[in-house]
Amino acid sequence: MASSNDSPVLEGFICPICKSDRGTAENLLSHFQDEHSEEQDLIKTFRDLLDKAKKKILKQETFSLSSNDSPKYSSNNFEFVYEPQEIGVINSHTSLFNQVREDRLQRLAVPTNQLIIRLEKLLDKMPSDPQKRKIHEQNIVPWIDGSAVPRCPNCAGSFHLARRQHHCRLCGSVMCNDCSHFMDISTAMRILDRQVKEDTPSEKAPVDPQQLRLCIHCIGLLEVREEKRMSLRSKPIISQFYERLAEYRSQAEKLNAEYMKMANSLNSGESTYSLKEAQVTKVKLLRLSENIDVLSSKISVLGIDSDNPPQGQALRLQNMIRSACTMYLREQALSLPNLPTEEELERIQHRRREKITAKIQEEKMKRHARMNSGSQKPSTSPSKAQNASDQSQLSMGQGWVPESNKKANEMEDPLIEQMNIIRIYIKEAKLAQKTDEVASLEENLQELKKEFWRKQQCQDEIASRSGESSEAASLSSYDGGNKTASESISSH
Repeated sequence: MASSNDSPVLEGFICPICKSDRGTAENLLSHFQDEHSEEQDLIKTFRDLLDKAKKKILKQETFSLSSNDSPKYSSNNFEFVYEPQEIGVINSHTSLFNQVREDRLQRLAVPTNQLIIRLEKLLDKMPSDPQKRKIHEQNIVPWIDGSAVPRCPNCAGSFHLARRQHHCRLCGSVMCNDCSHFMDISTAMRILDRQVKEDTPSEKAPVDPQQLRLCIHCIGLLEVREEKRMSLRSKPIISQFYERLAEYRSQAEKLNAEYMKMANSLNSGESTYSLKEAQVTKVKLLRLSENIDVLSSKISVLGIDSDNPPQGQALRLQNMIRSACTMYLREQALSLPNLPTEEELERIQHRRREKITAKIQEEKMKRHARMNSGSQKPSTSPSKAQNASDQSQLSMGQGWVPESNKKANEMEDPLIEQMNIIRIYIKEAKLAQKTDEVASLEENLQELKKEFWRKQQCQDEIASRSGESSEAASLSSYDGGNKTASESISSH
């Protein structure tokens, strides 16, 4: 700073007391604190000056600033936080852009739609005779009078005997033969999404009657429309790769679920699936996993070597697809359970058969124990026995037993109860698709049925014998009564 107008102007980081240039703001602050610390009033004034002049001072310094935090300048005892820059005036050009785009679309869409409508009318009921066809074309699209056009609008060549006038079939404008373009009927049918007839010739001379003569403007509009349609129909290469990747993943998920069932069944010793079938399924699953890995790696490097490599969200999408496939392969394909070998499978099945046999034997022992406990019941009293014999005689004589007694006998029979239990086991095994246990339980059920019928036959034989003895006793008593009666009569 200068004390008078004649002294030179000092610039830089000048100490206000000793007028020395310290080079940087940090050196100036440290110098002021060390050399002039006794003057506290000046320090306060210096702080105020620095706060007022911080924006001008910082324009000459470059600092490394964080992207999220506001710029900071700190020293040992001072910390300066500078306010973020205010946003200037914002002007939105969206409405102007929409208006310009709408006008351009209207300039392209309206003439193109008119050409499509005229082309459809031309192809509808087009006569094969050239004279009739010419009249048909002029009725659909009026032709411009050739006398009013002395030169070709495209090449500016004058019309004469060697350069004749020709008309566009879609707009009716005049042109020369060199500026004419020809469209096959098959191409026109394809533009209209119609099927091409087999008898329609498509490869002929340019002036063939089966072709349409068009100007450069009409054929240009039609070609632009067809290119846009093809671009909308065609999918990007990344979309095609991703669809194939999704198909591979769906197939792999189905095979994974099927393989898990096979592996768990074989490791538990069941014979529902064969070991060879499970091995073939595992090979298919590993091939699908390899295809997923290769295809995801192709997607991750897609377009990197091109002139316009993917950036931003496109590159992030490719990397996310790759990482998702890697996670899927790590969780699904690499965590598959191992299949047992043929020797291990035989040992597992042998242990399973032993367990099933032991279970069946245990069930048989329980059944015999129930039968023995039922046969060792205490004998009934003579009166109850007499009532029971009377009921048995009544049932044998009349051939009928009350339903309540019959149901009670069935419920008390341990064989029937055991057969009902085994039937429940069979239903549960069928729902669980355990064929081995179903077969062994059905075999056990057949043995119980045979035992039950054998017991029924024995009971029927005992009942028939007791019925015959009761009938004989009744006949003997009847004969003895007759004999005593005759003796009494003879005595009288």
